Amino acid sequence: MLKNMVAVVTGAVNGLGRQTLAHFCKENACVFGCDIRDDNGELGKTFGSSVAFLKADVRSEDDMQDVFNQARERFGKVDILVNCAGYSAAFLTITAAGKVFELETFQRLLEVNITGQFNASRLAAVEMAKNKPTEDGDRGVIILTSGFTASSPRRGHAGISACHGGINSMTLPMARDLGPLGIRVATISPGLFATPLTSSIPDDIKEFLEFCQAFPHRFGEPIEYSDLALHIIKNKMINGEVLSIDGGLSLPAK
Repeated sequence: MLKNMVAVVTGAVNGLGRQTLAHFCKENACVFGCDIRDDNGELGKTFGSSVAFLKADVRSEDDMQDVFNQARERFGKVDILVNCAGYSAAFLTITAAGKVFELETFQRLLEVNITGQFNASRLAAVEMAKNKPTEDGDRGVIILTSGFTASSPRRGHAGISACHGGINSMTLPMARDLGPLGIRVATISPGLFATPLTSSIPDDIKEFLEFCQAFPHRFGEPIEYSDLALHIIKNKMINGEVLSIDGGLSLPAK
């Protein structure tokens, strides 16, 4: 499906990003991965010459410009960006004991999740605008990632909810900005997924969370995220939309 296409995937070392990179390779894409962590050469050893990697911080203009420059030098162009890099933290605004949500943590949430995704997306759009359009005028696809706390937050979610809501809110205006260039934008809003981020959740809490979903009563598998990313790329009528993939999750407020 992705033959002759080039994708950049942020947060590519593990979790949803690692699965997306692997899935896109299986679909015959060339993939340039980046992450704030080093992959220690593992991605290249696993996937061969169709994959390249650069350690980079999505918050840094210089780092991400290097990613897109090297992606173009290695593979000739950029057709797809999937933003999987993210940071999550849950803290009460102020606890009963008077401990306040640290401003530094709140700022990091915004910087990684909103600024980082916007930074990568705007630089990707510059590269995609250089592509020769298809017969339909397509030049590229940008996929953002938000999350369930935009619509189903609990206590302690003020920071991450602000991030997810912000990402959702910038989806449509970004799509309208880039539409004249033939670039589509959509956001995937995952619920609870089986990733390293959720692996430390105690079994009793995990069971409770699973049954907060209408169906199925389990955490999502990363391949279900990457399947949706592929569908967005394939279906040209998906643009400016936020697509939830959460099994009908509805969490209580507390």
